[in-house]
Amino acid sequence: MDKTVEVYLLSGFLGSGKTTLLKRLVEDAKSKGLKPAVLMNEAGEVNLDALVLDASVPMAEMLGGCICCSIRADVGMELLQLVERHSPDVVWIESTGVAKPLEIIDAVSDVSMYAKVELRDNITVVDARHLLDRVRIGSGKTLKLMIEQIRASSLIVLNKTDLVGEDERNELIEWLSEWNASAQVVPAVRCEFDLSLVGSRRHECDRIGKEPDRRDHHDHGHSHIGTLTCYLDGPLDSRAFEQWMRALPEGVYRAKGIVTFRDTASRFLFQYAYRELDFMRIAPQKTVHDVAVFIGDDIPAERLKRELAELTLAALS
Repeated sequence: MDKTVEVYLLSGFLGSGKTTLLKRLVEDAKSKGLKPAVLMNEAGEVNLDALVLDASVPMAEMLGGCICCSIRADVGMELLQLVERHSPDVVWIESTGVAKPLEIIDAVSDVSMYAKVELRDNITVVDARHLLDRVRIGSGKTLKLMIEQIRASSLIVLNKTDLVGEDERNELIEWLSEWNASAQVVPAVRCEFDLSLVGSRRHECDRIGKEPDRRDHHDHGHSHIGTLTCYLDGPLDSRAFEQWMRALPEGVYRAKGIVTFRDTASRFLFQYAYRELDFMRIAPQKTVHDVAVFIGDDIPAERLKRELAELTLAALS
Protein backbone atom coordinates (compact mmCIF):
# COMPACT_ATOMS: atom_id res chain seq x y z
CA MET A 1 0.00 0.00 0.00
CA ASP A 2 1.63 3.23 -1.20
CA LYS A 3 -0.69 5.77 0.37
CA THR A 4 -0.21 7.05 3.89
CA VAL A 5 -3.25 6.55 6.11
CA GLU A 6 -4.09 9.50 8.33
CA VAL A 7 -4.74 8.61 11.97
CA TYR A 8 -6.47 10.91 14.46
CA LEU A 9 -6.81 10.39 18.18
CA LEU A 10 -9.98 11.57 19.90
CA SER A 11 -9.72 11.79 23.68
CA GLY A 12 -11.60 13.43 26.53
CA PHE A 13 -13.14 12.55 29.86
CA LEU A 14 -16.37 10.57 30.17
CA GLY A 15 -19.42 12.41 28.83
CA SER A 16 -17.49 15.22 27.17
CA GLY A 17 -19.01 14.65 23.72
CA LYS A 18 -16.38 12.55 21.92
CA THR A 19 -18.88 10.29 20.17
CA THR A 20 -20.92 13.27 18.96
CA LEU A 21 -17.77 14.72 17.42
CA LEU A 22 -16.72 11.35 16.01
CA LYS A 23 -20.02 11.02 14.14
CA ARG A 24 -19.60 14.51 12.66
CA LEU A 25 -16.02 13.77 11.61
CA VAL A 26 -16.93 10.48 9.95
CA GLU A 27 -19.79 12.12 8.03
CA ASP A 28 -17.48 14.98 7.00
CA ALA A 29 -14.86 12.55 5.69
CA LYS A 30 -17.46 10.64 3.66
CA SER A 31 -18.81 13.89 2.19
CA LYS A 32 -15.29 14.59 0.89
CA GLY A 33 -15.07 11.22 -0.82
CA LEU A 34 -12.75 9.74 1.79
CA LYS A 35 -13.06 6.26 3.25
CA PRO A 36 -13.06 6.49 7.06
CA ALA A 37 -12.54 3.72 9.60
CA VAL A 38 -12.92 3.76 13.37
CA LEU A 39 -11.07 2.06 16.23
CA MET A 40 -13.33 2.41 19.25
CA ASN A 41 -12.54 1.51 22.83
CA GLU A 42 -15.00 1.05 25.69
CA ALA A 43 -14.10 0.04 29.22
CA GLY A 44 -17.27 -2.06 29.55
CA GLU A 45 -18.24 -5.25 27.76
CA VAL A 46 -20.73 -3.65 25.35
CA ASN A 47 -19.84 -0.75 23.08
CA LEU A 48 -23.07 1.24 22.81
CA ASP A 49 -21.28 4.15 21.13
CA ALA A 50 -20.81 2.00 18.03
CA LEU A 51 -24.57 1.99 17.46
CA VAL A 52 -24.54 5.67 16.44
CA LEU A 53 -22.19 5.07 13.50
CA ASP A 54 -23.10 4.14 9.95
CA ALA A 55 -22.86 0.37 9.50
CA SER A 56 -20.87 0.92 6.30
CA VAL A 57 -17.93 2.37 8.23
CA PRO A 58 -15.25 -0.27 8.97
CA MET A 59 -14.77 -0.47 12.71
CA ALA A 60 -12.69 -2.36 15.23
CA GLU A 61 -13.91 -2.56 18.81
CA MET A 62 -11.73 -3.06 21.87
CA LEU A 63 -13.92 -3.95 24.83
CA GLY A 64 -13.37 -4.89 28.42
CA GLY A 65 -10.46 -2.63 29.23
CA CYS A 66 -8.78 0.70 28.70
CA ILE A 67 -6.94 1.10 25.41
CA CYS A 68 -3.81 2.28 27.25
CA CYS A 69 -3.88 -0.23 30.13
CA SER A 70 -5.06 -3.83 30.20
CA ILE A 71 -5.39 -4.20 26.41
CA ARG A 72 -2.91 -1.56 25.29
CA ALA A 73 -0.76 -4.22 23.61
CA ASP A 74 -3.65 -4.97 21.24
CA VAL A 75 -4.19 -1.46 19.89
CA GLY A 76 -1.34 -1.67 17.39
CA MET A 77 -2.54 -5.02 16.06
CA GLU A 78 -6.14 -3.83 15.79
CA LEU A 79 -5.08 -0.67 13.95
CA LEU A 80 -2.78 -2.58 11.63
CA GLN A 81 -5.49 -5.10 10.76
CA LEU A 82 -8.00 -2.32 10.21
CA VAL A 83 -5.64 -0.63 7.74
CA GLU A 84 -4.66 -3.81 5.91
CA ARG A 85 -8.18 -5.22 5.62
CA HIS A 86 -10.08 -2.08 4.63
CA SER A 87 -7.43 0.30 3.20
CA PRO A 88 -9.10 3.44 4.64
CA ASP A 89 -8.00 6.99 3.93
CA VAL A 90 -8.43 8.04 7.54
CA VAL A 91 -8.77 6.23 10.88
CA TRP A 92 -10.36 7.76 13.96
CA ILE A 93 -9.40 6.33 17.33
CA GLU A 94 -11.92 7.14 20.04
CA SER A 95 -10.40 6.24 23.38
CA THR A 96 -12.29 5.56 26.56
CA GLY A 97 -12.79 8.61 28.76
CA VAL A 98 -10.26 7.43 31.34
CA ALA A 99 -7.44 6.76 28.87
CA LYS A 100 -4.07 8.50 29.05
CA PRO A 101 -3.37 9.81 25.53
CA LEU A 102 0.44 9.62 25.72
CA GLU A 103 0.25 5.86 26.12
CA ILE A 104 -2.00 5.63 23.07
CA ILE A 105 0.28 7.87 21.00
CA ASP A 106 3.16 5.57 21.86
CA ALA A 107 1.18 2.48 20.89
CA VAL A 108 -0.07 3.98 17.61
CA SER A 109 3.43 5.03 16.61
CA ASP A 110 4.45 1.35 16.67
CA VAL A 111 2.18 0.73 13.70
CA SER A 112 4.10 3.17 11.50
CA MET A 113 6.94 0.65 11.46
CA TYR A 114 4.75 -1.92 9.71
CA ALA A 115 2.33 0.17 7.66
CA LYS A 116 2.36 3.68 6.25
CA VAL A 117 0.28 5.49 8.82
CA GLU A 118 0.66 9.05 10.09
CA LEU A 119 -0.65 10.39 13.38
CA ARG A 120 -2.12 13.72 12.28
CA ASP A 121 -3.82 15.18 15.33
CA ASN A 122 -4.69 14.57 18.97
CA ILE A 123 -8.06 16.18 19.69
CA THR A 124 -9.37 16.49 23.24
CA VAL A 125 -13.02 17.26 23.96
CA VAL A 126 -13.64 19.02 27.28
CA ASP A 127 -16.98 19.39 29.08
CA ALA A 128 -16.93 23.06 30.09
CA ARG A 129 -19.24 22.70 33.12
CA HIS A 130 -17.50 19.58 34.39
CA LEU A 131 -14.04 21.09 34.04
CA LEU A 132 -15.13 24.28 35.79
CA ASP A 133 -16.50 22.26 38.71
CA ARG A 134 -13.25 20.32 38.96
CA VAL A 135 -11.17 23.50 38.85
CA ARG A 136 -13.29 24.94 41.63
CA ILE A 137 -12.54 21.85 43.74
CA GLY A 138 -8.89 22.32 42.85
CA SER A 139 -7.61 18.75 43.13
CA GLY A 140 -8.45 15.11 42.61
CA LYS A 141 -7.64 12.27 40.20
CA THR A 142 -10.29 13.35 37.69
CA LEU A 143 -8.85 16.86 37.32
CA LYS A 144 -5.34 15.41 37.05
CA LEU A 145 -6.42 13.08 34.24
CA MET A 146 -8.32 15.86 32.42
CA ILE A 147 -5.23 18.09 32.55
CA GLU A 148 -3.07 15.23 31.28
CA GLN A 149 -5.41 14.77 28.31
CA ILE A 150 -5.39 18.52 27.65
CA ARG A 151 -1.61 18.81 27.78
CA ALA A 152 -1.20 16.11 25.16
CA SER A 153 -3.57 17.80 22.69
CA SER A 154 -2.97 19.75 19.52
CA LEU A 155 -6.63 20.83 19.33
CA ILE A 156 -8.94 21.35 22.33
CA VAL A 157 -12.70 21.47 21.84
CA LEU A 158 -14.23 23.31 24.81
CA ASN A 159 -17.66 21.74 24.49
CA LYS A 160 -21.02 22.53 26.16
CA THR A 161 -20.16 26.22 26.56
CA ASP A 162 -23.89 26.96 26.71
CA LEU A 163 -23.83 25.55 30.24
CA VAL A 164 -21.44 28.21 31.56
CA GLY A 165 -21.46 32.01 31.54
CA GLU A 166 -19.25 34.20 29.37
CA ASP A 167 -16.89 35.04 32.24
CA GLU A 168 -16.63 31.37 33.18
CA ARG A 169 -15.90 30.42 29.57
CA ASN A 170 -13.13 33.01 29.41
CA GLU A 171 -11.73 31.72 32.70
CA LEU A 172 -11.68 28.17 31.30
CA ILE A 173 -9.93 29.30 28.13
CA GLU A 174 -7.25 30.92 30.30
CA TRP A 175 -6.79 27.68 32.23
CA LEU A 176 -6.57 25.65 29.03
CA SER A 177 -4.00 28.05 27.58
CA GLU A 178 -1.96 27.79 30.76
CA TRP A 179 -1.97 24.00 30.69
CA ASN A 180 -1.23 23.84 26.96
CA ALA A 181 -0.11 27.11 25.39
CA SER A 182 0.46 25.64 21.92
CA ALA A 183 -2.91 23.95 21.35
CA GLN A 184 -5.78 25.76 19.66
CA VAL A 185 -8.87 26.12 21.86
CA VAL A 186 -12.25 26.03 20.08
CA PRO A 187 -15.43 26.84 22.08
CA ALA A 188 -18.40 24.74 20.93
CA VAL A 189 -21.93 23.60 21.69
CA ARG A 190 -22.72 19.97 20.77
CA CYS A 191 -19.28 19.86 19.14
CA GLU A 192 -20.36 22.27 16.39
CA PHE A 193 -17.29 24.07 15.02
CA ASP A 194 -15.29 24.47 11.81
CA LEU A 195 -14.01 20.96 11.10
CA SER A 196 -11.32 22.32 8.78
CA LEU A 197 -9.38 23.08 11.97
CA VAL A 198 -8.90 19.35 12.48
CA GLY A 199 -5.52 18.33 11.10
CA SER A 200 -4.48 21.91 10.34
CA ARG A 201 -1.82 21.70 13.06
CA ARG A 202 -0.87 18.16 12.18
CA HIS A 203 2.02 16.12 13.45
CA GLU A 204 4.98 16.03 11.10
CA CYS A 205 5.50 13.31 8.56
CA ASP A 206 8.06 13.59 5.79
CA ARG A 207 10.13 11.40 3.54
CA ILE A 208 13.85 11.63 4.18
CA GLY A 209 16.18 11.68 1.19
CA LYS A 210 13.85 13.54 -1.16
CA GLU A 211 13.00 17.21 -1.39
CA PRO A 212 9.71 17.70 0.54
CA ASP A 213 6.72 19.16 -1.23
CA ARG A 214 6.38 22.61 0.34
CA ARG A 215 2.72 22.74 -0.63
CA ASP A 216 1.91 19.79 1.62
CA HIS A 217 4.41 19.90 4.47
CA HIS A 218 4.67 22.68 6.99
CA ASP A 219 6.60 23.00 10.22
CA HIS A 220 4.26 22.34 13.10
CA GLY A 221 7.04 21.37 15.49
CA HIS A 222 5.64 23.78 18.05
CA SER A 223 2.94 21.32 19.15
CA HIS A 224 3.35 20.64 22.86
CA ILE A 225 3.32 16.84 22.65
CA GLY A 226 3.74 15.36 19.25
CA THR A 227 5.28 12.81 16.95
CA LEU A 228 7.60 13.05 14.00
CA THR A 229 7.45 10.18 11.49
CA CYS A 230 10.22 9.96 8.91
CA TYR A 231 10.23 7.30 6.19
CA LEU A 232 13.80 6.67 4.99
CA ASP A 233 14.80 6.32 1.34
CA GLY A 234 18.16 4.68 1.82
CA PRO A 235 20.54 2.86 4.15
CA LEU A 236 22.50 4.61 6.88
CA ASP A 237 25.94 4.23 8.38
CA SER A 238 25.47 2.36 11.67
CA ARG A 239 28.10 4.25 13.67
CA ALA A 240 26.95 7.67 12.48
CA PHE A 241 23.31 6.84 13.18
CA GLU A 242 24.03 5.54 16.69
CA GLN A 243 26.12 8.60 17.50
CA TRP A 244 23.34 10.88 16.24
CA MET A 245 20.65 9.05 18.22
CA ARG A 246 22.60 9.34 21.46
CA ALA A 247 22.76 13.12 20.97
CA LEU A 248 19.00 13.65 20.47
CA PRO A 249 17.51 16.73 22.16
CA GLU A 250 16.16 16.24 25.69
CA GLY A 251 12.63 16.93 24.46
CA VAL A 252 12.66 13.62 22.56
CA TYR A 253 11.84 11.03 25.20
CA ARG A 254 10.89 8.09 22.96
CA ALA A 255 12.00 6.91 19.52
CA LYS A 256 11.65 3.72 17.55
CA GLY A 257 11.96 2.47 14.02
CA ILE A 258 13.37 0.11 11.42
CA VAL A 259 16.64 0.88 9.66
CA THR A 260 18.95 -0.64 7.07
CA PHE A 261 22.69 -0.08 7.50
CA ARG A 262 25.06 -0.05 4.56
CA ASP A 263 27.82 -1.63 6.68
CA THR A 264 25.80 -4.62 7.96
CA ALA A 265 23.97 -7.50 6.30
CA SER A 266 20.66 -7.34 8.20
CA ARG A 267 18.00 -4.83 9.12
CA PHE A 268 17.43 -3.61 12.65
CA LEU A 269 14.60 -2.58 14.92
CA PHE A 270 15.74 0.23 17.21
CA GLN A 271 14.22 1.47 20.46
CA TYR A 272 15.20 4.64 22.31
CA ALA A 273 13.92 5.60 25.77
CA TYR A 274 15.33 7.36 28.81
CA ARG A 275 18.50 8.18 26.85
CA GLU A 276 19.14 4.47 26.24
CA LEU A 277 19.38 2.97 22.75
CA ASP A 278 18.89 -0.68 21.77
CA PHE A 279 19.11 -2.48 18.42
CA MET A 280 17.66 -5.87 17.49
CA ARG A 281 18.28 -7.77 14.25
CA ILE A 282 15.11 -8.53 12.33
CA ALA A 283 14.19 -10.49 9.20
CA PRO A 284 10.72 -9.26 8.14
CA GLN A 285 8.58 -11.84 6.39
CA LYS A 286 6.71 -9.16 4.46
CA THR A 287 7.40 -5.67 3.16
CA VAL A 288 8.08 -3.11 5.88
CA HIS A 289 9.47 0.37 5.39
CA ASP A 290 12.57 1.90 6.91
CA VAL A 291 11.22 4.51 9.28
CA ALA A 292 12.13 6.55 12.35
CA VAL A 293 9.46 7.77 14.78
CA PHE A 294 10.09 10.33 17.52
CA ILE A 295 7.78 11.27 20.41
CA GLY A 296 8.30 14.17 22.76
CA ASP A 297 7.81 17.76 23.84
CA ASP A 298 8.18 20.45 21.16
CA ILE A 299 10.10 18.21 18.79
CA PRO A 300 12.49 20.24 16.56
CA ALA A 301 11.02 18.66 13.43
CA GLU A 302 12.92 20.58 10.76
CA ARG A 303 16.24 20.05 12.51
CA LEU A 304 15.76 16.29 12.90
CA LYS A 305 14.59 15.90 9.30
CA ARG A 306 17.58 17.88 8.04
CA GLU A 307 20.05 15.86 10.10
CA LEU A 308 18.51 12.55 9.01
CA ALA A 309 18.69 13.67 5.39
CA GLU A 310 22.38 14.48 5.89
CA LEU A 311 22.98 11.02 7.35
CA THR A 312 21.26 9.43 4.36
CA LEU A 313 23.32 11.40 1.88
CA ALA A 314 26.54 10.73 3.77
CA ALA A 315 25.89 6.98 3.66
CA LEU A 316 25.66 7.15 -0.14
CA SER A 317 29.09 8.69 -0.53
